[in-house]
Amino acid sequence: MAFDRDLQPTAAIRGNLQFTRSGLVTATYFISPLGYGLRKSSDKFDVKSAHHALINSVPSGSLLLGIQAGLNTIDVLSKMVEGVDLDECDAYAVEVVASYERVRAILPQTRIFLLSIPVGSANPATSALSRLWHGGGTADLNAFPRADLEAYEEKANEILSRIGGDFDPVPVPAALFQWLWEHYLSRGAAGDPVAPTQVGALDDATAAVFRSAALDEGAQADNGRRLRPSFVPVIKVVQPDYEFRPSYQSMLTPHSFPYAGMTFPGGSEFLNVLEGLGDVTVDWGIRVSTRSADQVLKSNETNLRRLGEQMDQRDQEVSFAQNTLMSKAQMLGEYNQHFEVNSGESEVSFTTVIAVGGPSREVTMDAVNMLKRRYKRFQIELTAPLGAQVDLWSMLVPGSPARRAFDDYAHIVPSDMWAGFVPFTSSQIGDDSGPVIGVNLLSGHFEPIHFGIMEAAMHDLSASFAVTGELGSGKSYLLKLIAALVNDMGGQFLAIDRSQVGEWEHFASAIDDAVVIDLAKPTVSLDPLRLFDPHIAGERALDSILPLLDLSPTSGAGAAASGLLTPRGIAQHRIRSLLDLVEVVVRLRDDPGVGAEFADLASRLATVAERVPVLFDPKLPPLHLDAAATVIRSHQVALPTAEELTTPHLYSRLPLTKRLGTALYELVGVAAREAFLRDNGRFGMLVGDEAHHFTQTQVGAAVTSDFSRDGRKHLAAIALASHDPATDFQGAAHNLIPNRFVFRQRDETLARNSLEWLGVDLEESPYLLQILREETSPPIGPGRQVPEERRGEMFMRDALNRIGRGKILGPARPERAAAITSTPGAQRAAERRMIS
Repeated sequence: MAFDRDLQPTAAIRGNLQFTRSGLVTATYFISPLGYGLRKSSDKFDVKSAHHALINSVPSGSLLLGIQAGLNTIDVLSKMVEGVDLDECDAYAVEVVASYERVRAILPQTRIFLLSIPVGSANPATSALSRLWHGGGTADLNAFPRADLEAYEEKANEILSRIGGDFDPVPVPAALFQWLWEHYLSRGAAGDPVAPTQVGALDDATAAVFRSAALDEGAQADNGRRLRPSFVPVIKVVQPDYEFRPSYQSMLTPHSFPYAGMTFPGGSEFLNVLEGLGDVTVDWGIRVSTRSADQVLKSNETNLRRLGEQMDQRDQEVSFAQNTLMSKAQMLGEYNQHFEVNSGESEVSFTTVIAVGGPSREVTMDAVNMLKRRYKRFQIELTAPLGAQVDLWSMLVPGSPARRAFDDYAHIVPSDMWAGFVPFTSSQIGDDSGPVIGVNLLSGHFEPIHFGIMEAAMHDLSASFAVTGELGSGKSYLLKLIAALVNDMGGQFLAIDRSQVGEWEHFASAIDDAVVIDLAKPTVSLDPLRLFDPHIAGERALDSILPLLDLSPTSGAGAAASGLLTPRGIAQHRIRSLLDLVEVVVRLRDDPGVGAEFADLASRLATVAERVPVLFDPKLPPLHLDAAATVIRSHQVALPTAEELTTPHLYSRLPLTKRLGTALYELVGVAAREAFLRDNGRFGMLVGDEAHHFTQTQVGAAVTSDFSRDGRKHLAAIALASHDPATDFQGAAHNLIPNRFVFRQRDETLARNSLEWLGVDLEESPYLLQILREETSPPIGPGRQVPEERRGEMFMRDALNRIGRGKILGPARPERAAAITSTPGAQRAAERRMIS
């Protein structure tokens, strides 16, 4: 078997400029794909418009590539620690190290998007490089005149300027060409190199860096002594140093597209079908050539005259040919009208190659047949042409000269129809860096989902997030996961625990320097006059006691309390606590020169002063939110229902116990606001599980608004969870919470509300309702339990409004994973599983 490099056209590389043996010079760029996934049609039309500008701007001979490759585990871990001082965050360093084996086991993939455009022809210096290529020597890259290099770069910049900045093209380093070649030689086999996720420096390279290989079309070497050649459409790629691990590859290309066209969105994005094939690697390439509308119109006139001549010649003939010619003339007329109406249009001739690679011929051909079946749903017929496999394989190599097969399998469409293919799109969700909280299920590559909650705040972005889902779907698990990560990275959090079993208290027991406070058995005081700075303490006290005492700020007793709690009144009467306020009111009540409003106020205060030591006992130390974790247990505090909070006549009848519970709930939120929304250099997060108790009150809504609006300025965030976002996550404040998670909702109304809150248009995508209700962490099998591997499935909208589907993983450390399970009983079961 002969080994050669004839299919590698490169003579030399300088940065992202490639000089080929044929004299062509190309410039290659990384392309940032546009968010697509589950976004609304209006957003998808914006993506199509960006592709329309792209295809109308690139020169003929341009190559678009989508390359699937494995993610480097070290690169994933590097993104996890970006912006984190590991010397100060030992716990997070341990979490990152523990994540190594898990990321490796997942084998995450990614798709790298590239654009290679011709920018000119090389000068005679390249001919010398070509001779060196054939002779195996090393080229002197200094032979390129600086003026020529600047001309190529200027031409490339001109093309990129016409394309626009939607795709954020970045020049590739010279090492990318070497990686791409080695990936093609090992596609789908054991030696397939991991993806280069870092851009790197723009360096130089010569043709000597490219390995040689043998491309055996039909895998004839596997036939042994058989005389009959193989007609299987597969290429066996063997490298001299890796003969024991060949790659079996098959090149597919669309033979025909639907005659009636492909609707956008939903019916034209045929490249999305390639994802999630399992044991094979699938790359795609599209080679394009364009003609302007004027050229198309002139060509149509010529073609119309030819059709007329053929019709005249067959005018007297009795056959179906006349009908066929009439049909062609009608189609040509419609095609011509399209370009007359749309003068900015162009005609695109494109050849698509889908390269499937695997470790064996059987695996590769199984994937090929699966792809063919998938494409039948799009009414697209795929073919793997015999005898053209190597030619089509070479099309994916940047700088390859045109071959006959490229024209044989080309298709011609208007540019606006081609733009509906939207090849440069991604289903990626999450942030570019930060802790890994899960994996992407929508893309089919299981890419890690990074959630840089603290990094976002440091870059002046909102780090707040909200979660919705039914009981047991994973809401609390996600909240505790993020809280644990915040703690590991040096931040602090305050969580309000409403659960009877004390799940947050149990979780806090695994955190050093954690404080647990039970509002029914207080060990600290929430007295606002002692809790807050003197210049705001009076206003905070009024916000708490007036609703508690069922007083209006303008009523007699309410006005009396307001007067006493002004800075002047506090100083005059030396009010330092709520108990001081009670004593002052009682003293003024007995003063004959004071009105009856103080008697009313005194009687109201007397009904609560003895019952609420957390507010009126001056012996309790005031709450200080300087601990790494603070958990406020409120399970024994009565709270109103969502209906009672939102219905005026029900709210007016609230019993004292529920008014007290609401006041305490609000005070906790206000305390977190005062502690976290200030520049203390430490990230702080307020966690509100069962959030409707908090968000439906006036003060709670104000706290939510402050966190969502100003948290990014003060390294702070709010995390909310609830069952029904339609009632609990309303208003401008909640619209400013960008990161949203939706877990399983089997109730149809709640599922519909959740998806609409996420940003999904159910009229366009009604099938998502069924997926959320029935196929997201479904309880199946004996006992209707969710299988371990299906737990944590969810929908997510990230800070860039990209909507996708993923799975929450939880901490990599077993002991931390056990600590955040929902109940102490579940935790003990998890510990028994670890021991066994």
